[in-house]
Amino acid sequence: MHAVLITFRSEVSKEDLAGPFTEYANAMTGVDGLVSKTWIADGEVLGGFHIFNSRQAADVYLGSEMVAGLTSNPAFSGFEISHYEVLEELSRITGSPSGALARAG
Repeated sequence: MHAVLITFRSEVSKEDLAGPFTEYANAMTGVDGLVSKTWIADGEVLGGFHIFNSRQAADVYLGSEMVAGLTSNPAFSGFEISHYEVLEELSRITGSPSGALARAG
């Protein structure tokens, strides 16, 4: 499994983003290889911690029209994308959603 942390800045309120982000979340249910996404926020910093079944699936998502639309939106800036290997054995021990999925698979 592969993890991707994406963060960005926006001055738009979380309330105003609720509708568009809900639409985006619903669209993400169709992303091949996406195991889970945890949405995060801290003031003007927003983003998500994504778990994919492979680095290849993560790269396909990052190159998609969905992400291009997000990164080209003038309401958002300062995108940072970080990749991480998921340590599946340890994640299973601590009950990570990705660990549970790997165990079930």
